[in-house]
Parts: sequence; C-alpha cells; structure tokens
Amino acid sequence: MIARFALPLAGLLLLGAGSAVATDAPPLDALVGRVSMSLGGPTGGLKTLEGAPAIELVFRRTVRDSHSAAEITADHRYVEVGAKRRIDVRVVDGDGTDSAAIVSDSSWMIVDGATHTVEATAVEAQMGEFGPRRLWSVPFALASEGREILNAASLEVVGRGDGESGSEVLVMVGKNEEGEETSRVEVDAKSYRPTNVQFVSSSGKVEYRYGDYREIADGLVVPFSREFLRNGSRVSRTDVTSLSLRPPKEVARLFDEAVTKLSPLPVPKGISSRD
Repeated sequence: MIARFALPLAGLLLLGAGSAVATDAPPLDALVGRVSMSLGGPTGGLKTLEGAPAIELVFRRTVRDSHSAAEITADHRYVEVGAKRRIDVRVVDGDGTDSAAIVSDSSWMIVDGATHTVEATAVEAQMGEFGPRRLWSVPFALASEGREILNAASLEVVGRGDGESGSEVLVMVGKNEEGEETSRVEVDAKSYRPTNVQFVSSSGKVEYRYGDYREIADGLVVPFSREFLRNGSRVSRTDVTSLSLRPPKEVARLFDEAVTKLSPLPVPKGISSRD
C-alpha cells in the first residue's frame, strides 16, 4: 500500500503530469520496473528483512542540531529477535550520553551504569527512529511499490547526468503547473538503484542521497551510506558498519535486565573510536 510509506514519499505524489521522454533513456514504465527489481522487487526488500530470524544493524550517524548547528556523532547497534528489540548508542564526538533502550517482557533503559524502567511507548519511538525500517524507508518503498509510487507521481524521464559520486545517472523529475521542479529521482545508469531522491514537503525541500549498495540476502539490497538534507543543509549522515540476519552470540545478555554494563560497539573500518 502506498499509504504505508506516506511519510518519506508524500512529496512525490504532489506533482504535475509529465509527458516528454528523453530519447537516450529508457521509457518511464521500463525504468521504474528496473528500479523496483534492482532493490529486490515486490517480494524482497522489507518483506525479506521481516522474514529473517533476527536483525543486527550496526551504524555510525552524525546529526546536526537544527538550532545550535553543533554536530553529534555516535555509533549505534539495533538488535531485533522476535518481539525483543534493543538499541545501543555510544557517543563518539559531541555532547551526549552512552545508553541502551530495551523492549522485552518489560521496557527499560541503561544510562550511567543504572537501569531505569520506562514506558514502552517511549522506547518504541526510539526504536522506530533508529531502526532499519526508517533508515531504508525509501528504498523499501521503491522495491515493494516502485511502479505504483513513481507512476502515481507522474514523473518524467529527462535524460542522463552526472551523479554526486561522478557516476552516470538516469534522471526523473516532476514539475508543478508553473513548470517548477518539485521532485527528482536519480538512479545509477547501470544498476538502476536510487542515488538521489528529492521532493518538496511541508518543511521545505527534502533530499536523500544513497550509496554503497550491498546485497545482504536474496531480495534484500540496501545502501550502506545515506545522507539526509533539508533545504540544502545536511541534517544527518549514516554509514552502516554491518547488517546481519542472525542473532548475535550475546543475545541472552543483551536482554537480561540484570546486566547494566554497556559494552563497546564494533567500530567502522578506518575510523577510530573515542578514547
């Protein structure tokens, strides 16, 4: 259902119809089909992820505060095994506190070596913000419902161009009645995987930049690099260290309320952790 992904892609559905197609690019219908299949297709993507016995996602994220413009960099680990979930945060640079939030038979947080019982709704909100479904919401939507979303958006294939990384991309745009560009989708000309998705939302221009795609399992293809920009300014950058669909070896300890020690998280290659 398109409504399932309404938040990240709502802007794509507010476009005027396009008609002309660049002669050096595939027709729109063929292109959107290739985009969907490049990400796992309707039977892959999120369906593959949610069918896995477990999820362990480790990533580093840098976030810029919208008021102070100060940046905070932290390593994260999200673990999901059945109904149990846990998110660990270790601050690498900037102001912040190391912590863990856990949902099991009960819900609690670990901060400063102590356990604090919290409302499940508060923990669920944090899980949603830092989990894989939010991180890859746009690629998952394009995999499962790419044809419906992009055709409903009345995009126009305008040709080829150079992407952010210098590779050749195929460009689709949407315009309003005044002819102003209101959305843009760029896909790699060889793999057909999205590298840039832009649209206008109620808070202004939103842009996602994707790179370093990896196939984790049959039908599960995700970008290990994501940048999120609003009105031309970078809000966050996320670099994935690893994604596993098997439970971590220490899974019992992770969901034991008696364990209050926060262990170090895996560090991305070539990057040093904070002393």
